[in-house]
Amino acid sequence: MGHIFISYSHKDKEYVHKLQDDLLRQGFNVWIDDRIDYGTRWPKVIQDHLDNCDAFIVIVSENSFESEWVQNEVTRAKRIGKPFFPLLLNGSPWLSIESTQYVDVTDGSLPPEKFYQRLSRVTPRGEQSERTPESDAEKIAKAAPASNPGPEAAPVKPKSSLSPKIIALIVIIGLVIIASGYGLSQLFQPSSPAPTQTVTATLYLSPTAVPSQTSAPALTASQTPAATSAASVDLSAEMVLVPAGDFIMGSDSGNADEKPVHTVFLDAFYFDKYKVTNALYKLCVDASVCAAPKFKNSFLRPTYYGDPRYDDYPVIGVDWYMAKTYCQWRGARLPTEAEWEKAARGPDGRTYPWGEGIDQSRANYNNNNDPNFVGDTSKVDAYPNGVSAYGAFDMAGNVWEWVADIYDANYYASLTAPIANPLGPTTGQFRVIRGGSWQSNGFTLRSSRRSWNDPSSANVYIGFRCAKNP
Repeated sequence: MGHIFISYSHKDKEYVHKLQDDLLRQGFNVWIDDRIDYGTRWPKVIQDHLDNCDAFIVIVSENSFESEWVQNEVTRAKRIGKPFFPLLLNGSPWLSIESTQYVDVTDGSLPPEKFYQRLSRVTPRGEQSERTPESDAEKIAKAAPASNPGPEAAPVKPKSSLSPKIIALIVIIGLVIIASGYGLSQLFQPSSPAPTQTVTATLYLSPTAVPSQTSAPALTASQTPAATSAASVDLSAEMVLVPAGDFIMGSDSGNADEKPVHTVFLDAFYFDKYKVTNALYKLCVDASVCAAPKFKNSFLRPTYYGDPRYDDYPVIGVDWYMAKTYCQWRGARLPTEAEWEKAARGPDGRTYPWGEGIDQSRANYNNNNDPNFVGDTSKVDAYPNGVSAYGAFDMAGNVWEWVADIYDANYYASLTAPIANPLGPTTGQFRVIRGGSWQSNGFTLRSSRRSWNDPSSANVYIGFRCAKNP
């Protein structure tokens, strides 16, 4: 199967990763230059993939117009006659592509179905990855290891010689057994069942929590206790208490979807002190409840998930449904978008979790927005100078975090005061992500910044944490 080559400026990589996810969901094979292995000769690998692609997509923007790499790739693609598919992200079409039909995505939207139909004429689609998400009950019901084999393909079984009627009868009986809550092993178990192992997530309250107050005083980094290892001996999840009260949500100086600024009241809730780590997530996988991450590598580390050296790093390669299942297994849930922002901003409406101003002593991010920047995930407790008012670590940078809410750019404008415990829109295609990542610039790391992703998508730059009612 051939592939699609995407040419872009790394300053536009957030949009490009969304496009890549959607192309993969549509069944296309996609190559972008963040798939180059560490230590490889970049120019040769890029040229080989360009020369062998079936289709060439270029992200047309002011950033890519200034990129020598993009201009060279465009020139070569035209010279060797690659099918050309420009997407106008911002600015004006360049002289070199003015005569080529382009798709306008200046509003940040994904291309329409007609665009994918044009692509499919020059490069084949494989099996689409879009799926109807399983309910949480269905996922948790799959507790037997055989029902959750992980990313490796299961061996092909020989074709059954049973008649269709017998097979249908067996399937019906099996469904009845599962629906009634009994597995086959339970039908034949002895009268005294063997003891089962229970894994619990212990709640640890931060000394900074003030349960009896409706709002907490702003805390400086020096007042916050020193970080402890995120993966403790018993691998339990440490949580902090965010007390009940009002906070200011949104920003008048941010993007359009951050406006208008509004006051929100939230009941008290517990919130993970750290992003969920590889070690913590593996407990759920080992319990045969959670699916293993969709990939086990980070950007530069080919053995990431399951490697003890990276136990205290954020789990990645999990989609929204997987994150939700993990939190539910732990007796918790994904935080709402409002809860996430309050935990990050504190009671005094900070721009960043620690206050104002930003530098690389406080967060893992692309400080200079350098297109040649090479970064990766970091330990979840690596930036004690970036702790939030309530004692939460890593609320800016490292990896984005899934939250519960459906994304709607105009949601804030639809709210009417008084606003209490908002749960987000009831319909929509995408889910909200918060906090920015190691790839992001400083503006993206602001605590009011909103973004979104397909809930069935798993990425190297998205993780999550959980919340819980008191």
